[in-house]
Amino acid sequence: MAQPRRIIAKRLSDQVETALVSMIQSGDYVPGDRLPSERDLMAMFDVGRTSIREALFALQRKGVVKINRGDRPRVIEPEPAQLIADFSDVVAVVLSRPSGILHFNQARWFFEASVARQVAEMAQADDLAALDEALDANREAIGNVDDFAATDIAFHKTMAVITGNPIVLSVHDALVEWVMLRRIMRGDILASNRASYAGHVAITGAIHAGDGEAAYRLMADHIARADSEYELPH
Repeated sequence: MAQPRRIIAKRLSDQVETALVSMIQSGDYVPGDRLPSERDLMAMFDVGRTSIREALFALQRKGVVKINRGDRPRVIEPEPAQLIADFSDVVAVVLSRPSGILHFNQARWFFEASVARQVAEMAQADDLAALDEALDANREAIGNVDDFAATDIAFHKTMAVITGNPIVLSVHDALVEWVMLRRIMRGDILASNRASYAGHVAITGAIHAGDGEAAYRLMADHIARADSEYELPH
């Protein structure tokens, strides 16, 4: 006969946190509103000051409320960048695993290719002008390691910006921080720069043509080539 499993009750602070999140989601409190005072929250949930403070600090870490000394906590609009940043410590552990780098490269391949396809299908004249400007800057940086890396990232970020989706932009920035900034170039840097720029030219051409499938395929090939020329430190 199987032994009964022990059910561990959630901490009071966790219960308060869950209740406050539910109230914010339901619209009882909206961004800009101030929550009740600590004393009022203690009475509302019938718990002690410690539980209330732990719940509020947890909500602040998650970017749901802002706490200023001497003032009541204020509900704020969650930023996707903050939500993704909370994963940074976990990401570092994943990248240290034998398959971690492979999995992140695969995720970046899918993400970047999908972004390129969407941009090709939605870009307007001003978007195309911004992409062309980023491409020109990338060309001028060929041969300069630091400048080329910066303009390479800027070219890809321009496409993320064009989507108009803050979550897409936040994921792009996170991938830059987690993977791209940690990469180490191996081989002929000048030849790699030229090949990378050529890939950007081809991708930009597909986007100008409004060919989403070509943009997807070209970006996928571009990321695969880049992954073969860089390595991440262990």
